Amino acid sequence: MIYALILAGGKGTRLYPLSRANQPKQFLKVINNKSFLVNTVERITPLIKKDNIYVVTNRDYVEKIRDELSDVNSENIFTEPANKETAIYN
Repeated sequence: MIYALILAGGKGTRLYPLSRANQPKQFLKVINNKSFLVNTVERITPLIKKDNIYVVTNRDYVEKIRDELSDVNSENIFTEPANKETAIYN
């Protein structure tokens, strides 16, 4: 069985000036009017069942991710306890 873990908790500093804290990279619609996050899920779904897709984000973006990925199980969306830009759980 194959699983996917998508890291989507960044604060929008690496693709400045396009991305900002209120619109970080994962939500930008640069290609085909879909966010990078949606495009990522669409690319991997031929290989991985949506039940096996997990997303790690920070508290600020949980609802936005649930909206964008409504067909991904909301129990598969995890929040980092503290944003350290590392995706490491302590």
